[in-house]
Amino acid sequence: MAATWLVCQVWADLDVQTSATVAALVCPVIGAALAAWASNSEDQKPATRSVPSTGRREVVNNLPPRNRSFVGRDGQLATFENGLQRRTTAVVQVLHGIGGVGKTTLSIEYAYRRMGSYDFIWWIDAETPSMIGGQMASLGVAAGWVKTAADIPSALREVSLQLARTDRWLLIFDNAEDPASLAQWVPQGPGHVIVTSRNPAWEMVGGPVAVNPFSRAESVALMRRLSPTLSSDEANDIAGRLEDLPLAVAQACSLMNETGMSAAEYLKELDRNGRELLENGHLPTYPTPLTQVVVTALRRMEGECPAAVQLLEICSMMAAEPIPVELFSPEISAVMAEPLAGQLQTTLGMRRTLGRISRYGVARVDGKSILLHRLVQLVISGSIDAERRPEIRRRADEALAHLCPADSKSPSSWELWDRLMPHLLASDLVGTRSRALRSAAHALAWYLIERGELERGRDLAATLYEHWRVSLGPDDRQTLSAAHTLGSALWRQARYAESQDVAVEVYKRSSQASGHDHLSTLNAADHVASNLRELGKPREARALHEDTLKRKTRIFGEEHLETLGTAHNLALDLRALGLHEESLTLNQETYVRRRRVLGENHPHTLLSAHDVAAGLLAVGRADEALALCRETLTRRIEVLGEEHPETVKTVSLTEQIASAAAEDTRSRLPGVMP
Repeated sequence: MAATWLVCQVWADLDVQTSATVAALVCPVIGAALAAWASNSEDQKPATRSVPSTGRREVVNNLPPRNRSFVGRDGQLATFENGLQRRTTAVVQVLHGIGGVGKTTLSIEYAYRRMGSYDFIWWIDAETPSMIGGQMASLGVAAGWVKTAADIPSALREVSLQLARTDRWLLIFDNAEDPASLAQWVPQGPGHVIVTSRNPAWEMVGGPVAVNPFSRAESVALMRRLSPTLSSDEANDIAGRLEDLPLAVAQACSLMNETGMSAAEYLKELDRNGRELLENGHLPTYPTPLTQVVVTALRRMEGECPAAVQLLEICSMMAAEPIPVELFSPEISAVMAEPLAGQLQTTLGMRRTLGRISRYGVARVDGKSILLHRLVQLVISGSIDAERRPEIRRRADEALAHLCPADSKSPSSWELWDRLMPHLLASDLVGTRSRALRSAAHALAWYLIERGELERGRDLAATLYEHWRVSLGPDDRQTLSAAHTLGSALWRQARYAESQDVAVEVYKRSSQASGHDHLSTLNAADHVASNLRELGKPREARALHEDTLKRKTRIFGEEHLETLGTAHNLALDLRALGLHEESLTLNQETYVRRRRVLGENHPHTLLSAHDVAAGLLAVGRADEALALCRETLTRRIEVLGEEHPETVKTVSLTEQIASAAAEDTRSRLPGVMP
């Protein structure tokens, strides 16, 4: 019908009334509504209405019905108040956000609240740019600026002229997608314009205002209003699971009201069959359910940029946390399918693909992350058929593994590990067939241990070891790596007997499978020796550490990271044997080398600094020990944080040395008994 009307106007040069009549004949149902709009007959119901304002004037408007359940949004309504105060040229505010976040509802609520400030408020469906002209012309008819019989080009010229002359008007362009297509329709007069869009890129047209999900308090308030029988705790639980997306929250209430479903039943069903649940729940103010909103966007994106849909499918395999943009860097393109692989070969192609996703409002994209709402993610994941899912999961796993840093013990890698960790934990680290992802899982356990999360690191390593020794075999190198990591975590928790059981097992299997000079065997020997020392056998520990140090020095060199680790452990054996000078000398040498190789702030360097301070105290050099310990404490707080177990140890050592230094000072004062 709309197309027929445009043909009549543009090609046949018919006036508005005649065009509407022809369209009505072609499309009886829809055309009748258009004829009603265009007619001058007194027995026809007008398409617009005049609503009394708080003053003497009446407001010409065509606003949709007000949402009587509107809650919250005080901050963003205030933003309108502040942003729409200038009066020189048209002030444009662009509300952008994902589908279902409440952009349209917010714009309509503002219009009703501020109706007394305007003479004309016109709501325009801007999703189809070719239909905007007719809706602008209808404003001219309703305002009395143009006659009903005027052709659209003439009507538009008169509307533009009138809007340029007056300031008490508000235009709302709802659901606009393309800034370039809309720019020509923004009047130049000193009125106000509100645009709602999923696309955030409107800087050249107006001031972008991000519309985010509700606060939890707003979600609970809406749910209690729509479903008064819900308790605050029940509303809070449901809102939390829906991540406060307004459309989803309202749909949940509608569905529970319609079916009599309890809050507990709803949450249980959300776990079992979330996608179907999101397809239900009729809302008079938003008749399109969340599932349809997302699926429609995916279909349109598929036609315009299929690579963007592929990228979203990969993202749907991740956790509902910010996804690192680097996951789709050019280096990752080799593990992706076409056409996404081709787009990812250049940074420009990757950014353009992300731009398409952002434009459709399916996800938020910034310089570092892609943020996909949990419910949108659920809909996208549910739209992937069973045959394609394993392949998409495999590509997601390979991309994750590829991005994981090689060294999980270096602080420079920790920021990226923090961002990757939720997505790694959301994948099947235990059962994956990807060797690369298994290596990443083992490295993740080490990362947790290095960051002081000993319980989580130990639990992950134990889970990997228990499952891999069955699925991969007890002699597989990745199985032994997981066991070694488990033993390290147990040692740091002072569970030396348990750690020794694991370390001896790894040493035996690794030496049989790979020989005594293999790195995994040497590291296992290192652990066995360290456990011997803590279990009261420092002489045996010293002998094994000395043998291991000789082997590592011969194979890797004296300044290799692994060699330095064994040298440090040997120094602890010497201290346990009472050989404090020898222990201090070796610790100082290791400290100097670690500073040179790893840097002053590396955790292993700080470990050596801590033990050098302890060694200085042991040989009676308390003042030197205190100075070094305080410096080490400052660095450990900076690198590891105040609550890291190693930082806590340095706090304790600092207090011990300070006490010893004070006692030493008192003993030197004349007349003071030692």
